[in-house]
Amino acid sequence: MEAFILLLISVFLLSIYGFIYVSYRLLRKVKQEERSQFKKTFFILLFLAVLSGSSATWLVLP
Repeated sequence: MEAFILLLISVFLLSIYGFIYVSYRLLRKVKQEERSQFKKTFFILLFLAVLSGSSATWLVLP
């Protein structure tokens, strides 16, 4: 169980890192086709961060 919790925490941290990178790229001036790709990645990483973070929290607290 501890290994699964550590896996969820590492996925959470990696998705937060990717989320920050994509957010930074969206704030800079990029081409329109790259912007749409970054927006899709932005929402995927946000969903992954919320899902893994809440799952890890749910497993750690009880």
